[in-house]
Amino acid sequence: MNSYVVRDTIIVTKTELFENEYLHPEKLRLSLSGKKHPLDLGHIAYLNYRFCTSSAAHKDMPFLVDESSLSKHRIDFIRNLIEYVVTRGFRDSSIRTVIQKTRAGLAVLEDYGYKASFLRDFESTKQAYNAISLELNHKVRSVDIDFTPRDAELKQIALSFLIFIHYGKPAQSHIVNNIVKFSGKASKTQPREIQDLQTAFNTYKSIALCLTEFLIEKSEFPCRLKMPNYITYLFPYASHRVTPYTHRPSNIYNHLEGRLSTLDEKYKLSSTQNKSSIKSDYARSVKRFNEANSNPRCKPRRAFACTAMQAYQVLFIMLSGAYPDEIAQIEFDGKMEINKSLTNKGYRIIKFRAAGKVVQYEIASGAVSIFKRYLKLREWLLRGKKVKTLFFGMKVKSWEPTVISETALRKFQREKMIGVFMPSHFKPITAREVRKSKSLFLHEHPDIEKDTVANVLGHSQSTNEKTYMEVSPEKSHSELSLFWDAANEAAMHVSTGSNTDKKTASGHCGKYLQPEVAIPHPPIKPNCRTQYGCLFCSHYICHADDKEDSHKLVSLQYIVDGVLRASLEREKAKELFEKLSVRVRSILHQINIKSEQGGKNVKECIELVYHRGELTPYWESRLQRYEQLGLIFIDSADGAIE
Repeated sequence: MNSYVVRDTIIVTKTELFENEYLHPEKLRLSLSGKKHPLDLGHIAYLNYRFCTSSAAHKDMPFLVDESSLSKHRIDFIRNLIEYVVTRGFRDSSIRTVIQKTRAGLAVLEDYGYKASFLRDFESTKQAYNAISLELNHKVRSVDIDFTPRDAELKQIALSFLIFIHYGKPAQSHIVNNIVKFSGKASKTQPREIQDLQTAFNTYKSIALCLTEFLIEKSEFPCRLKMPNYITYLFPYASHRVTPYTHRPSNIYNHLEGRLSTLDEKYKLSSTQNKSSIKSDYARSVKRFNEANSNPRCKPRRAFACTAMQAYQVLFIMLSGAYPDEIAQIEFDGKMEINKSLTNKGYRIIKFRAAGKVVQYEIASGAVSIFKRYLKLREWLLRGKKVKTLFFGMKVKSWEPTVISETALRKFQREKMIGVFMPSHFKPITAREVRKSKSLFLHEHPDIEKDTVANVLGHSQSTNEKTYMEVSPEKSHSELSLFWDAANEAAMHVSTGSNTDKKTASGHCGKYLQPEVAIPHPPIKPNCRTQYGCLFCSHYICHADDKEDSHKLVSLQYIVDGVLRASLEREKAKELFEKLSVRVRSILHQINIKSEQGGKNVKECIELVYHRGELTPYWESRLQRYEQLGLIFIDSADGAIE
């Protein structure tokens, strides 16, 4: 690392980059909106560079370089990259994406050892691309390495982008199309379970509101933080935390009672030190503690303000489904317009401006009061200073505002929240997860149309249908449990031999006129005078070898399916008949596997009912009654048996 140094650089704006030519592209750093520090373009010109995490110690320059590794073909590449950006008139966010894609490609070259030859000339680039592709192919086929076709595809895409920038589209096609290609599906973002979202929301809300009140009211330390299921105390000048998820105490504080330790307690807790040292340390701690309480703009309060601001930002993402780079652009002129929701009377639409356009977000009406508290904190932080955006961050060791970033929010969740105020296994909340969960919630509401859901989330209906219409985890678990409960229960009601049990419209009954529920809270209560509830009675019996019983059940299945498809009151019909449908399918499945004759009976009855329309007399009369009520039945044998 001794050969890596901080080099001389030139900071340029996007306009200057467009209007001027630079003799030394290796020195360029590009200032873009939405970024705390200028993006380093020039480091690309060096074959050897290192990312330095302690950027503050190197004039805010995260990349250190080995100046002896300056490469002519990399300098040419930077010029081509600048020309690509300039000729397309990209926005700042798009330029950041281009640079990220470039760095991703360079990282692949670093990993596979072709950083010196790749881009040097066309033939060397082609050979390097082919060699890397063959190695990727070996990794995909290896059973000892967890490496998917999608992983290989992403690396090929990154390298292909570098070729496109440096040599153009025809050369890119020539190199890329003549070697093995990989194709794999990207792993879809799964919606979060409602319980996860509730846990996160309540945690961030408690921290945001509690710290806001502490700061605005100029309360004295320690800060009593009341969380959803516990209480803890926050002290000044310390990262010490004691919660159910972490135990990092300090002997200067009594974390249980929320106060400074006494000198006697300090003596007991610091038995290895001599008393004079303990006494002087204690005096210094008390002095700093009192100074923090007398100064409303002290360093610990600034740290609390940062935490509260980031908690509000996560809350806004959770409530609105907005992406971090989107909320970074929301403008605020001192007032907030609030309208009624399009989808739910319990929601409100709040309007702002972002990038010159009016944008709106739909949030629960109760959350409006949360953001009124946020505006109070914002006003207290700025103290009359003007900041164009609604949300902002704060510079390190300063009260000066700065732009927010997705990276900062992820780091805030991982380092300050998870494993401290939340369980260590909890995963950070992302905007994409929130948007999926919100979409699923709206789609499952019977009165909300698809186009309304798309409007609420700010994208097209086709995008919503393609990407956001999945099944929520809770619903998936519920439906799977429903199926297996019905299947297990059904097996108990299928018999292989006929006997003298009384015949019913659905099969047979072991104790007629003595109905008894087979499961808690059945959707249809057993009643011997009606026939729908028979399948939920503990005395119900079906004979696997009796074709008449199979005919009865398939006829019932036809009626149930038809009602579910044709009813205008879909939610009511679903609530009533969904469990019955699952139960019928489960019993038919048991008949099908119980005996060879049973399977043959079920197959013939499905043909008889669904394709020839011949139901048993009882269910035929039911069908005619439903048709007289205006229900139109569509013949379909799909799902007759699970």
